[in-house]
Parts: sequence; C-alpha cells; structure tokens
Amino acid sequence: MLRPVILLLTWVTFAHATEPAPPPTREVAVIVTKEGYYPKQFTVFQGERVKFYVTATVEQPDCLIVQGQKVFLAANKGKITEAEAVFEQPGTYAFYCPASKHDGKITVLEKIDARGRKPASGAAWIPKEYD
Repeated sequence: MLRPVILLLTWVTFAHATEPAPPPTREVAVIVTKEGYYPKQFTVFQGERVKFYVTATVEQPDCLIVQGQKVFLAANKGKITEAEAVFEQPGTYAFYCPASKHDGKITVLEKIDARGRKPASGAAWIPKEYD
C-alpha cells in the first residue's frame, strides 16, 4: 500500500517541477513633476515583466510612452494608471511624453543563464528572482 503513495508523490513532484516558472515581475512607480519624471532612469532585466504605475504632481495632464512597447499611460494628478511590458532584448529604451518634452531611460540588462554563464557581451547582473 505504501508503494502507490510513493509513486504518486514522485509523479506530482516531477509534474510540478517541469512547469516553467512565470517571469519575475518588477514594479516601477513613476511620478511626473514639473521638472520631469521621477525617477528619470531605472534598470530592469531581460525577460522580466515590468509593471508601471504612473501619477503626477502637476495639474496639467501628462503622459508616459515607452519606446518599443505598447505602453501609453496618462499621468494625472491624484490618479494612478498602470500597464505592463516585457523587455525581451537588452539595451536602452526611452520613455517620454511628446507634449511636455519630458524624457527618461530604461536600461535592460542581459540575464545570466541557469548554469551561471555570463553572456558574451560582458558584465551582467543576476536578479534576486532568478536564484
């Protein structure tokens, strides 16, 4: 009677271990001020899901558009808008508002593979969520 239970536990463990882990999510809050975006730049990792939260401290409407992503967020005082994006390629991406001329940048770093190998392009960071 013990043998079927062990087989069942082994199958459940194996089946659960083969499911791919969802990509980690990084939450980024951006505040629009009369001087521009705060923060003006931030860093994420390749393949991470980035959840943006945007609000403003100024009365005039503003926005946040992310280059290469389908992200267009209104920035209104006292209200929070949100969107998600996944950056599949490393590099630098701009975020901006054409009306106010505010701008900033997102740096996307390459991730290290599961065996701990660094990418050929040089230094990279391992996000805590990939451990």
